[in-house]
Amino acid sequence: MAFRLSHAALLALALGVAPALAAPPMTKVDIAAFDPDKDGTIDLKEAQTAASAAFDKLDPDKDGTLDAKEVKGRLSEADLKAFDPDNDGTLDKKEWLAAVATQFKAADPDNDGTIDARELSSPAGSALVALMR
Repeated sequence: MAFRLSHAALLALALGVAPALAAPPMTKVDIAAFDPDKDGTIDLKEAQTAASAAFDKLDPDKDGTLDAKEVKGRLSEADLKAFDPDNDGTLDKKEWLAAVATQFKAADPDNDGTIDARELSSPAGSALVALMR
């Protein structure tokens, strides 16, 4: 099977720049949904407030934990294990909010304690959004 590169992709390769095909396009996320003070950024408290509400919606049986079925599409199986320090196969709200804190830190590469729209649209930001929506 032949693979043809566009002129832009060839130029990018020649210049040592990864072509746009290398990664999926980042999705623009509406930061306003998670920014109640409307300052254009999300801080950890805002992220955890949104994530706490998301946890409550994801826990239809109201047992105080989320299992693999309840977090499907938001966390991979590996992430579920990584964020489950007691290894019981579920996340309680404290563990969920700890996962949010970890994802928040990953989405805040400049370490300014806030996430702007650009950071929220990054792969790490998208992972954080999955825990907050």
